[in-house]
Amino acid sequence: MVSNCKKDNPLKDDELSIKKMDYTGNQLKIEGYYYYEYKDVQNYIDVYFLFRNGIILYGSTFKKSELSTKETEYQTAEWQSIVKKSKYRWGVFNIENNVIKFERWYPSDPPLKAYVRAGEILNDTTFMITESYRMYDGKKTEVHSKNEIYHFKQFSHKPDSTNNFVE
Repeated sequence: MVSNCKKDNPLKDDELSIKKMDYTGNQLKIEGYYYYEYKDVQNYIDVYFLFRNGIILYGSTFKKSELSTKETEYQTAEWQSIVKKSKYRWGVFNIENNVIKFERWYPSDPPLKAYVRAGEILNDTTFMITESYRMYDGKKTEVHSKNEIYHFKQFSHKPDSTNNFVE
């Protein structure tokens, strides 16, 4: 008997629970990236790229003072080649009305776990993530409250969203 249940293969990476769908809305601008400034780790930010095809790419976490260096790096073939091999950088996002959800794999010992971050769109350049959770056997697990505000930054040299991990 063949089963897709994670319990049958503990070394299999989580499957994404959010289905990839083209983003055709205008609730958020996507001609750049979104960044979150950590409150508990001073001067560090996370960067995420959202693409029209429903894919999200995690740029990385780094010191805010390194932003211009990272922006230059994002444009290089070398960085894009490395990212194309890193499953944990990829995921999907979905926007319905003023609700945003994105899910990606996170670095860990194999298997990789996928977590959803969900929240509310405040305007076309800002969204707030209010919770994170892992979907397991169709149920929310490892639920955590969040208070992360992401801001848009125009960036005309977005990396390519082509990857081997999200279909």
